[in-house]
Amino acid sequence: MPSMVFIDNLAYSLFSIGFGGLLLLYTVTSIYFIYKRKQKNFVEYLKGASVPLALIGAYMLISGLFGQFTWPLPGSYNILFYDPLVSFGIILLSFSLAIKYNVKLEYAGFLALLFGIMLIIYGFEGYNIGLTALPVALLGMYFLYGITGIFAYPVSMIIDRLPGFDKNHSRLWDTALAIFWLALFLASLSAVAIGAMAIPAHLLSPP
Repeated sequence: MPSMVFIDNLAYSLFSIGFGGLLLLYTVTSIYFIYKRKQKNFVEYLKGASVPLALIGAYMLISGLFGQFTWPLPGSYNILFYDPLVSFGIILLSFSLAIKYNVKLEYAGFLALLFGIMLIIYGFEGYNIGLTALPVALLGMYFLYGITGIFAYPVSMIIDRLPGFDKNHSRLWDTALAIFWLALFLASLSAVAIGAMAIPAHLLSPP
């Protein structure tokens, strides 16, 4: 039935993506300033962030799997939206579990890199086909999150090497961190903005 095409959690899923990104950004920024102040006890910041990151990641994974199994959106929109949502949930849970069990973040970062490449492909194809009423916004958000995923790999390696990270390390590491920070910030803001724009339509035409 046409009235059952869209489901209300689509806008909330966008908010959760944005909030998850901002929380991750807040965590990385906190660790950065701790390192700059020459403090060594940054582990508590990671452990503190792992709980909300796991909760948001679990929500994304469950809602994304629900969308993949029930196919509530029109046609290929289910692939375009729910595949990346599941991927983002897996990434956040991977980082949370790595923090909880005190293992290297590098492997979760490498997984994020792979998902980042996948996300850029999804965004490009969605834009090329002309899906959504805002194809440019779609391409921008997917591309920014894709770049974030790619640069999450070197950032995870940086965190693994703290607090003994050499002061004379290559500037390429600083560049990678800056690109990650900026891409994640812009991607998270775009997700929240698109989610906010989706609220009126979803409230006016509930399933």
